[in-house]
Amino acid sequence: MTSDFMISDRDRIAYKETLEFNKSNKFIFGFRFIKNWFLERLASSFPIPSWRVRLHRMRGVNIGKNVYVGYDVIFDRIHPELVTVEDYAEIGDRCIISAHSRGSLPLRKMYPRTAKPVKIGKGVWMAPGCIVIQGVEIGENCVIGTGSVVNKSIEPNSVAVGVPAKIIKKVDLGRKVE
Repeated sequence: MTSDFMISDRDRIAYKETLEFNKSNKFIFGFRFIKNWFLERLASSFPIPSWRVRLHRMRGVNIGKNVYVGYDVIFDRIHPELVTVEDYAEIGDRCIISAHSRGSLPLRKMYPRTAKPVKIGKGVWMAPGCIVIQGVEIGENCVIGTGSVVNKSIEPNSVAVGVPAKIIKKVDLGRKVE
């Protein structure tokens, strides 16, 4: 039985991965991982949204002005500095934004470790439970539906839903809502 304050298997794997990737400076990267792990745990359930944003910024995530980050949002644990969230974006509860991937041991030669930047544009609204995969850019004023998996870049002013996320319509910013 594990509590929220104990390091889970998932965290141990991420820690091991960090040390494998950065063999020359294990102490420095080990310390950075522990700092990021602590800040992420604190940010994921902190009751004040503006403090969740500040804690993620302290981890290295590039977050703009007036951004909302929901509960249990996971920004990449190994390379948080590769994630950029522009101004006025809203990221719903339990979204995952990953800037890296790697295959399991038997598949590492076929699928080597990769890390690519992720950019969430200005005014994007990500509904709860979205997953954004490495190398993706979500354009300005997009809406990403609940539970969508974004594995390709999304054009600006679009609504995308599904697994994998597909654009279902364009947002008309000139139309007034009555």
